[in-house]
Formats: sequence, structure tokens, C-alpha cells
Amino acid sequence: MSRKRFVAVRGEDCLHCGFCEDYIDCPRDESGCIGCGACVKGCPQGSRHLVLRASPSTEIRCTVNGKSFSATDGLSVREFLNGLGDQSGGWSARNGVKHGTFCGTGGCWSCAVLIDGVLARSCVTPLRQGMDIVTEGEALSQTESRRNVTIMRPHPHRHPTIFVHGCNFQCGSCHNWDMTFASRGRALTPSQAVSLLRLDPQQDYWVGISGGEPTLNRPWLLEAVREIRKTCEDMRIQLDTNASLLEADYIDELIRAGITDISPDIKAFYLESFMALSGISEKDSARLYLDTAWNAVRYLYQAYRGRVFTAVSLPYYPRIHSPREMEETARVLAEIDPEMPVTLIEYQPAFRSRNWSFIAPEEMENARRILESSGLRRIVVQGGPELPLAVDPLELALGSEDF
Repeated sequence: MSRKRFVAVRGEDCLHCGFCEDYIDCPRDESGCIGCGACVKGCPQGSRHLVLRASPSTEIRCTVNGKSFSATDGLSVREFLNGLGDQSGGWSARNGVKHGTFCGTGGCWSCAVLIDGVLARSCVTPLRQGMDIVTEGEALSQTESRRNVTIMRPHPHRHPTIFVHGCNFQCGSCHNWDMTFASRGRALTPSQAVSLLRLDPQQDYWVGISGGEPTLNRPWLLEAVREIRKTCEDMRIQLDTNASLLEADYIDELIRAGITDISPDIKAFYLESFMALSGISEKDSARLYLDTAWNAVRYLYQAYRGRVFTAVSLPYYPRIHSPREMEETARVLAEIDPEMPVTLIEYQPAFRSRNWSFIAPEEMENARRILESSGLRRIVVQGGPELPLAVDPLELALGSEDF
């Protein structure tokens, strides 16, 4: 199999913030750059990019699900498997994850496979001579899922929260970018993550799962919810999600596992606005994600009204969302349920949109009036001092966080 090889390079506008060195689990030190792109997606300056690799490649052989294949080095295992397509068997739908629904930075572990008997992230693992790769079968299904997470108890949230790393979006205004795109550190099983929450049934009554995008790595999320429910039988469990993967069967599974509250973050109504905000540049993928999110809201209200508390979050920034779009958004939501709780969230300067201006309070109030006049009755505005400022890239050099 022959595929183009890439390497990541640093642009002249690099801030030298240290994110790509200290926060990304990069294989370059042991094998050289394999062009996985993890540092590209997480660079707060947008300074890193991939270029064709000039050096020649060496032929290697490895096995996938017992079959022998040849390739050349300089690839990630994921790229190698993508190149094999259906020849390897089982790769495109492992554990219910659709082909391509990965974070691309190594945080979510959705792309994990067994390599020489050990669970490993295929996206950031270099293809090596003699590897034995397993993408399907009993050995893989019996291996406990893992994910990079940050445990928050309680700061900055009022309640214990599991913040999962990795996201299928690449929003230029990501507020949690320093964790969302980070992949270095020990990945935790669901039971390990819940144990670190130190939940107290006498004190805790609510726990959140946020991110990043929690619905990536479906087996991990479902098991984490079950572990929380076993620990505290009456606990309220809230899921924050961009809802782009929340098809009806997934929602059903989550609620059976123990989810009681879901907060879909609906980025936009118009496809162009969604693509501008989410960073999804491929139109078909963007349309699928946007339609899935809206259908998730409809399904939650049709199937679980009164059983699952659903509060929709609407991000707002005037340069992205026009008054007309806000009107149409509110109209469709009001048709589902005019009493739907809606949180209007002020988008603040962050990540690659640090040069954006802050939204004036009167602009947020005007957006609230538009939603209200279009039929919604329960609107909460979240903005200003209620929202902590996002980490500035230059602050990374002043401290570190244990991931």
C-alpha cells in the first residue's frame, strides 16, 4: 500500500506557547513526525500545518486481524487502516463509531485498537515493523475503554464534573481549547474516572459530563454513566453535548444507562453559520452533524418529555448569527415546545478567535428579545462575568495542568 506521507511544520507566526510540545501526545520523539495532525488541530495560533514528506519510506509488514499486509513507514496506524478499507475488516464501524467520527488529537480514544495485545490510539501511534493489529473480535470487545479526562471537583463548576478530552468539531472560538484538544497524560477507564470524582451520596446530588465532546467513544460514555448510577442511585447525571452524534438509538441507550439531564448545544440554524462556527469544512459532514443535532432535540421532546430534563444551549455571536437566523432558530424550537428551557450563551474571544470583540450587554439582551418574540418563553442569558475567561495561549508557559 502506498500513501502520501506528511509532516507537521511550524509557521513563522508561531507563539511558542508550548501547547504542541506539552499537551499533545506526539510520537515524534521516538519515530519522527508521522503527519497525524494532532498538533495542527490544537494549535491556538493556527500556525502548524502539514506538508508532504520528502524523505523516502521504508517498506514494513504487519498483520491486521490475522491477515498480512505490507506498507511503508511514516504513517499512523489509523491512516494505514483507512488505506486498507474493507480489507482489514471491522474498522469503519468499531464499537458503533461511524467512520471518521474521531477527535483527531488522541484525546477521545474512539479510534483505539489492540496493538500487540495492548489498547492504543491508532491516530497517534506510528506504524512499525511486525505490528499485530486487532480491530475486531472478542479480545477487543472485552478490553475496557479508555479516555483522557480532567476531573473537576468542584472548581470551576458547582458540582463534580468529568471533562472529557477530544472533539469532532474544531471551533475557532473553543472556550475550553486547552483541554479539548489536549491528549497527553494517563487515559482513564470509566470506573477510574468515576472513582476520582469521590462522589458522596449524602452530599452530591448532581454530576456533569462535559467536554470536548462526550458522545465520542460511545462505549466509554455509556459505562461511565452506569458507574455513576451504581455509585449514587439517585444522582442526577447531566450530559453536555454538541448532539452531532445523538441519533435516537444512542439517546435511548444513554437514558437506559442513567442520564437524567441533556443539554444539546445547537451551534446554528443555517448550514453556513454552523460550518463557520464548528470548523467543519466538508459540507456533507456538516449537514449530517447539524441535522442530527436538531433531530436529537425533536426526539428528546417527543419520546422523553417529562422524563429527561432537556435544556437547549444556543451560542450567540453577531458576526456569525444574524437576527433572521435567531428568529428562525427560536421559531423551530418553539414549534417543538414553547416552554423549552433555552440558555443563550455569549461567545467570548478565545482560541483562534482571540481578536474578536466582547459582546455588549445590550446586544445579548436584543438577542434574548428576538428569541422571546419568536415564541420561546423560558430563556436564560449566560454571559459577561458569569463566564470565566478562556485560557490565553501565552498563559500556558506560566503553568501546567495534570491531564
